[in-house]
Amino acid sequence: IARIEQAFRITPPPLAPIVVAGYLRPDAQGDEGATEAFLGKTWKSLSADLLAYHRSAMYMFTPCAHHYYFPAFMSVALELRSEAEDISDLIIYHLSLDHDSYWWERIRLFDGPQCDVIAEFVGLISDEIHGESGEAIRALAALERARQGV
Repeated sequence: IARIEQAFRITPPPLAPIVVAGYLRPDAQGDEGATEAFLGKTWKSLSADLLAYHRSAMYMFTPCAHHYYFPAFMSVALELRSEAEDISDLIIYHLSLDHDSYWWERIRLFDGPQCDVIAEFVGLISDEIHGESGEAIRALAALERARQGV
């Protein structure tokens, strides 16, 4: 967790909007309270309960908000391990989708040191299922691609 904090320094949180506009349309699901829960808060100040409850916000965040709050989700996944296994699964799954422009737009914002810490996280929390599905390998390849600025 200290390495996460070092790679993702505490900076001011992103300004609104932090959720992609498509989720806010009247005919869409809405942001499920993510804007209210996250807006104006530093990633380090978010509780494990809030992050676990709003784990679907990772899908909805704008690229800037995704980049900013990503370390909070990694930290809670490490702190709570078995209780937050689905957060770890979502992180690896999202990273493995770099071929999708929606996710690549988010992944490519990570700098070299952040990619290194995230790769270390993926190696630490990935399990047999991630290995068999190829998600962990694709996630690590995506991080390498982002690290090289491709």
